[in-house]
Amino acid sequence: MTNNFNSLIKLKAILIIILTQNIFASGSDKYRIVWNKDPETCVTIGWDQVQGENPIVYFGDEDFGDDWEKYPRSQMPTRILADSYGMNTHFAEIENLKPDQSYYFVIKDSKGVGERYWFKTAPSKPQPFSFITGGDTKSYGKAHKAGEASNRLVAKLRPLFVLFNGDFNSGNGTYSVRWHIWLNDWFEQTTTEDGRMIPLVPVHGNHEDGDLAVLNKIFNAPYQNNDSSNIYYSLTFGNNFFHIVGLNTQIDEGGQQRKWLENDLSKNKDVKFKIAGYHKPFHPHTASKSENVYQYQQWTKLFYDYKLSLAVEADAHIHKITYPLIPDSSENSFEGFVRDDKNGTIYLGEGSWGAWPRENNDLKPWTLSSGSYNQFKWVHVYPENMEIYTVKSAEYDDNDNQTFFDYSVESLTEENLFKIPNNITLDTLKDKSIFVRYPFQENK
Repeated sequence: MTNNFNSLIKLKAILIIILTQNIFASGSDKYRIVWNKDPETCVTIGWDQVQGENPIVYFGDEDFGDDWEKYPRSQMPTRILADSYGMNTHFAEIENLKPDQSYYFVIKDSKGVGERYWFKTAPSKPQPFSFITGGDTKSYGKAHKAGEASNRLVAKLRPLFVLFNGDFNSGNGTYSVRWHIWLNDWFEQTTTEDGRMIPLVPVHGNHEDGDLAVLNKIFNAPYQNNDSSNIYYSLTFGNNFFHIVGLNTQIDEGGQQRKWLENDLSKNKDVKFKIAGYHKPFHPHTASKSENVYQYQQWTKLFYDYKLSLAVEADAHIHKITYPLIPDSSENSFEGFVRDDKNGTIYLGEGSWGAWPRENNDLKPWTLSSGSYNQFKWVHVYPENMEIYTVKSAEYDDNDNQTFFDYSVESLTEENLFKIPNNITLDTLKDKSIFVRYPFQENK
């Protein structure tokens, strides 16, 4: 069975290469936009230079289509990884951009000019935006199809960015062909009809453990202590409005990482909304996954001390939202947490962007909602609060037949980014509401 899967994967990769060579006028494909510095003024554009030489990114804040000579700025690759994971990976780090601005770009090389795409930078002041977060995709079979459904919903919802919490493909992260499939899927399925590409904030998961530096090689992800296996980092935007922390559960959660986390949260203690994304949950909501007690001991007090708003977890392949929680060792606690609506962190998760959902059979007294299906979280951020929606992308009946929820969903526009689109399938809470608010209050 494994050999058959690998043969199918290799065949798909060959077909992708053939098709993309015919589709693109330039020699580049597998585009991705990544946030790894100041998202108000910087982005990284990554791609695979399949053919041609001397690629240059031409860009500006006006749309000139593929007429590259009209774009006022250009950027040569700032980093090239030749023959890395079967790709000729190029990164162009673009700086000195304007906040809250649309930028249009093409990549020109000796073979020709690629299609025009565009992205948006983060705002420099508090203002509404949405983001999507989730994790866990696979490289073949029904799980791969479910991941494609989630990807297509990203394009329809047009978030400012996606925080992806690890496990990008099957295996241990070292299979080149599987990365090719993931990158092509991401490029083709999350790009909007008008060419808007959504920035990615990548987090390391256990299915990347075969190469602890792989996210740096694929996404130019930042790392600490001059060691590319220490991939954890943070981003801030909006004038102390929003702070993202990408942590790493696959290396020591204590030691250097804990010191870094405490320093990072201390420096950003005055930021209104603070979000942590990491792969393994402290207390999974499926019985087949073990508790992560050491990780809990290293991080939860810091989350409480510095008033973390949301903690986004993955790995268990289910949906969950908790009430706001604080760490507590008293007899009133359960698995080290008690509910505190005023001071607590809401925990979201747990993966299942595409991976086969597990049974949600380990609920807690402080569980607000849980389910077994493919999903991600869609968060509406406003100056005073956030609304957390759970978007279903696929589910399964007792015979493992799939139902997909993406095809008939209305595509949002730049003018209605906070509308609940027609035909979207959302998790409904016990009180019949469709979102959880932070700061927390019971929906009326």
